[in-house]
Amino acid sequence: MKRRRFLSSIAIIIPSILGSSELLTSCNQPVEDNTFGPENMTLLDEIGETIIPSTATSPGAKAARIGEFIKVYVTDCYDKNEQQIFWSGIQRIKQISQEKFNNSFPKLSVTQKQMVLKSLEKEPNNKVDIKNIAGSGDAVQTGKSQQTKIAVNSNAPHFSSMLNQLVVFGYFTSKPGASQALRYIQTPGSYQGDVPYKKGEKAWAT
Repeated sequence: MKRRRFLSSIAIIIPSILGSSELLTSCNQPVEDNTFGPENMTLLDEIGETIIPSTATSPGAKAARIGEFIKVYVTDCYDKNEQQIFWSGIQRIKQISQEKFNNSFPKLSVTQKQMVLKSLEKEPNNKVDIKNIAGSGDAVQTGKSQQTKIAVNSNAPHFSSMLNQLVVFGYFTSKPGASQALRYIQTPGSYQGDVPYKKGEKAWAT
């Protein structure tokens, strides 16, 4: 009887565990990956291509290897707080892609990718600016209100602006961006302060 009662209990418990919404939800949660591994490098190239796509006359951000540029810039030029904002934004892109379209960002259509980035732009900037708080110490040491501390935190850069700046800067300082999307003369013969410009012509690389 004891063995039969035990098996009966297991038969009741197992379906309830497998049917648990919390268990199933946890399996669908994106795993945070704050490294520039192959998966994230592909993601960055696809994000860049969505922001600056290729056209009939110029290559896109992917051709400029924008992922490689972002890797170097974020690693070498961003402080810890900026890196935290960057990786939080990257994880958010993955999350929105799964929630809205049940697929990873690189596998989405162009329209879907644009929708993901647009929805991210509309989200409030609620990242904590650790540098500003720790640097001044005013909010903690002088007993300023929580509202004051939130105002200081809002100075942190918004991820969407950060991402757009990285892509635009990286693209137009690359060889494809400077020489094909823009007009470029490697060794100009003389300085010309006033160059005629016709509407529709490519701008000059500087």
